[in-house]
Parts: sequence; C-alpha cells; structure tokens
Amino acid sequence: MRKMVLYTIAPEYSIFPEEEQSFQHYKNVSVHGVPMVIQQMDTDYEIVRVLSTNPQDYLDYQPGQKIRF
Repeated sequence: MRKMVLYTIAPEYSIFPEEEQSFQHYKNVSVHGVPMVIQQMDTDYEIVRVLSTNPQDYLDYQPGQKIRF
C-alpha cells in the first residue's frame, strides 16, 4: 500500500469528512451558465464555491455572496 503526503493549508476534516450528512445541505447548480455549489439560507442561497474555469465568472460571483432563484 502506498502512502501519500498531502500538502495543504486546509484542515483535515474539510478534505476527509467524517460523515456524508455534512454535505447534504449543499447543491450543485448552474446560474446563468456558471456552475457553482450553494447552500440554502433562510430565504435565499449563499454561494459556497464557484466551479467555473472562466476568470470573469469569479468577478461576477464570489463565495459568500447571496443569490435568489
């Protein structure tokens, strides 16, 4: 069995989650053609991660930004 060293500043629990339930409140959606991961807040949604390879999309949508459908 090979061992792998993972160099990252991210904490271990965010890379290797303990339970699948921690990701059940996230949804993968496409807003105006921009793929992203969102989570539902009270009445709107919050962007968790932008999955686009287009740099312009990161200027229009940032993690933490609130959006509505």
